[in-house]
Parts: sequence; C-alpha cells; structure tokens
Amino acid sequence: MKKISFITLLLLAPFYLLAQDLAEAEVPRVVVNVFHKTFPKATKVEWEKKIDGYNVEFDIGRRDHEAWINDQGQIVKHKKELRSSELPKPVRDAIAQQYKGFRIDDADQFEMGKKFYYKVELKKSPEERKVIFDQGGKVSAVNL
Repeated sequence: MKKISFITLLLLAPFYLLAQDLAEAEVPRVVVNVFHKTFPKATKVEWEKKIDGYNVEFDIGRRDHEAWINDQGQIVKHKKELRSSELPKPVRDAIAQQYKGFRIDDADQFEMGKKFYYKVELKKSPEERKVIFDQGGKVSAVNL
C-alpha cells in the first residue's frame, strides 16, 4: 500500500505550493542546460519554480510534455502525452482484460529514473476511471 501511495504521489501530485512562473533567464543555467540538452526540439516552453525544483511544460511536435528538474539539474520526472496505440502491449492487454467495454480517452507516459508508468483515462458511459499501470501492465493505482 505504501508503494501505491508513493507512486501516486510522484505521478499525480501537482506541487502547486509556492509555484511561481519564471522567464527562462530566471532559471539556473544548470537546469536550463540539462533541459535543452535533453529536449532540443522543445517549443512553447513555460517554466515554474516549485518547492522542490523547477517544472517545465513544453511541446515536441504536437505532443504535450512536462518535466520536473531539481536544483542540481537532474530530471526527476518526465511526462509525455501518448496515443493509445503507443501504450506498451502489456498495458493495452491489461486494459482489454480488466476494463472490458472501456475506451482509452487519454494516455500519458511518466518516466521516473529508469522506470516507466502509464496514466490512462478510461471511459464507459457514464463511468470514467484513471488507472496507473507499470510497464508490465500491472495496475499501480486506480481512480486518482
């Protein structure tokens, strides 16, 4: 249960406390350099100062992305929008088996360290569920 709560906190916590919009010139060079090196094709970049580092929202192509970078310039978490067809096969199979009749409305991939998680919004009128899967298709959290 602690693992589910921890993963949920890491994936979905909005960290709104002490959020402050910033111009890129106000972000430490180490943070900006890591961002540009990791995401060289980023456009529509928006920075915020958070309690535990920096949050940056941006697009690559037509996809929404978001990254959390600490003060030392380490990427703590990266979220990117996915098409349902891009979900790993084990995740798609788990949805087909465990959520019959639901359709995928929205999907995001979260990378934390070397692990990947997938937040999927599923709909079946009138129900809606948000489910987090690990890369093997195991459910980590539901309805958050």
